[in-house]
Amino acid sequence: MFGLMALLVAFLAYTVIAQKQKAPPPVVVAPDDIATSTVVYADQVSGYLALPKGDGKAPAVILIHEWWGLNDDIRRMADAYAEAGYVALAVDMYRGKSTTDPAIARELASAVRGDEASAFAHLRGAVAFVQSLSRVDAEKVASVGWCFGGGWSYQMALNSLGTVASVMYYGQFDPEDDFSHMKSHILGHFGEADTAIKIDDVKEFQARLSTVSGAHEVYIYPNVGHGFANERGGNNLAYSEEAAHTAWLRTLDFLDGIFNPKIPQ
Repeated sequence: MFGLMALLVAFLAYTVIAQKQKAPPPVVVAPDDIATSTVVYADQVSGYLALPKGDGKAPAVILIHEWWGLNDDIRRMADAYAEAGYVALAVDMYRGKSTTDPAIARELASAVRGDEASAFAHLRGAVAFVQSLSRVDAEKVASVGWCFGGGWSYQMALNSLGTVASVMYYGQFDPEDDFSHMKSHILGHFGEADTAIKIDDVKEFQARLSTVSGAHEVYIYPNVGHGFANERGGNNLAYSEEAAHTAWLRTLDFLDGIFNPKIPQ
């Protein structure tokens, strides 16, 4: 259901060539303002938790990694969300494994996709964990995922796994899915030049979401391909600082609108 071969081709295209110059991250994180730790959640799986400054309740964001696994790129994003005021839990769908090898990444991703029931239980456990935290407003939980994780973030919305907002960066979807009972709002970020996800499918997805209830948004970024939002240590040729920054700002605006809706005057 996730187009494994198309994803492999797309990742190989931007994995084999190193980026000539490392671009700065889309946000500047002040580590002293947040608290981070490794935590155990969902059937003894270890994840990365970042807490915002202060001691009041905050919305929670569950971050789902790319097919590389839980790595420093995703931990950095968790820090960024905490700096923006969210409790951020970066989950580990591979249970301690990560890689930079596309072939191994494909095997790891395939194993998770081959056991959807366990993956859903894992993600429900992550939601339950953040909802149990004293710092979290239990009614305000979102998911954010990239590629492999983008597909699972979408599945969290489609299957009502406990989120009220789901952000998907170039994640796989089926525009023919039944959205009529979906409770979560969706934000999608897609690259116009993505070879793994057809742009016509994205436009159909965008059109279908506009016909159902919810504050859904889908953006197509010109002249960028799959994986445009994460640096991967400066070795991602597909990374676009401009598109990544724009997507980041749109995500923050989207989440703020869902968690703090404006009352019409």
